[in-house]
Amino acid sequence: MTLAITLRTLVFTVNIIAVLVIAGVLAYRVLSVRRAPKEVEPQNLTPFYDDETLENEHLTRVLRWTLLFSSIVAIVLPLYWVLEPGRQSAEAEGFEERAIERGATLYANDQMPEYDAAKSLLCATCHGTDSAGGSAPFVITPEAQGDTEARPVQVSWAAPALDTVFYRFNDCTAEELAEEAANCARAEQQVTQIITYGRPGTPMPAWGIAGGGPKNAQAVSDLVAYLKSIQVSPAQAKAQVGKDVVALQDQAASALKTARQNLAAAREDLAAAESVTARAAAEIKVARAEEAIVRSRAFKTEVDRASQGKLLFMTQCARCHTNGWSYNDPTNALVPLPGPMGGGAFGPSLTGGSVLEQFPGEPADDPKTPGYQKQYAWVGEGVENNKGYGVRGISSGRMPHFGQIFTQDQIDAVVTYERNL
Repeated sequence: MTLAITLRTLVFTVNIIAVLVIAGVLAYRVLSVRRAPKEVEPQNLTPFYDDETLENEHLTRVLRWTLLFSSIVAIVLPLYWVLEPGRQSAEAEGFEERAIERGATLYANDQMPEYDAAKSLLCATCHGTDSAGGSAPFVITPEAQGDTEARPVQVSWAAPALDTVFYRFNDCTAEELAEEAANCARAEQQVTQIITYGRPGTPMPAWGIAGGGPKNAQAVSDLVAYLKSIQVSPAQAKAQVGKDVVALQDQAASALKTARQNLAAAREDLAAAESVTARAAAEIKVARAEEAIVRSRAFKTEVDRASQGKLLFMTQCARCHTNGWSYNDPTNALVPLPGPMGGGAFGPSLTGGSVLEQFPGEPADDPKTPGYQKQYAWVGEGVENNKGYGVRGISSGRMPHFGQIFTQDQIDAVVTYERNL
């Protein structure tokens, strides 16, 4: 890279000198005319060298200059050929580094050093400054609640981690991705699709012009380059799956504790209420807190009794295949309860035997049946966009796949759970 930069600098310097020399000659010629130089005889009338001088001294000088410039070409051209691959590699690396820098600025919020008030899109506000996930405020409309008489409810929508997103679209190996390999085209295409068109019905807006957003293809590409550069190691990505399960279990226990605290506070407010209006408001608060206790207890019981497959489904799959799961909050009675687990949302329903229709095979839990094996491959590896899977499925390319972050036992657990929904 240093040689390539030195050669570029040398060529640039030579060109600058040549331009200055040409400009100097032109200036001299113009100024000479203005000074009215002495008249000279036209060159076509000026006697040239005689044959002796022309064929000896003059020819020798010309051949010397020819030898000099031919030597320069003979040395510089091979040198250029030798250095060109390095120059191209350095340019590609430099382009990628600059793209990552621009992407970091686009991603940042005001808690990050890369933040620029005029350029940053504040992605980190929802997905976390470390890209490990976060939350986004969102309003659930009456239509989305399935009740036009309901009132809009503001919820906290769980925004996914982005430091493992490239592992979820199986294109290159985990080792290649950890080295930021350039051949992860399928993963890049899907991440580009999400950024460009957003996720309708979620807080994720469309950022690309094609999706109705404000950013051109270069800006989207810069964001993709940045996200690719911050992917955690393969081992960390696999370990995060287990951490997500533990976090879900902690959330269930914490929800019941919070609900009890809220009920105690609501009862205190009711006891302290003096006016009729204050008492009525406190009674509503107590009723909601009591409902939250019921919901939180049911949530904790469901999590405590869940199989490994169900826990993995809840943490990795439910956001797409279960309506309302991304904003599930059992401590708040105003937030709509999520739909049946696996009942469908942004992804299709997996209940009512639909999985066995897509991947037929009896008994459902037998890993030796073709249907089980095909579903295992679909969950673990997936297929490319517009290619078939199962009995009648056509892949859109948007289904994440988990072969790079799940173990074989974890894939088995999820497949078994889904085949019994």
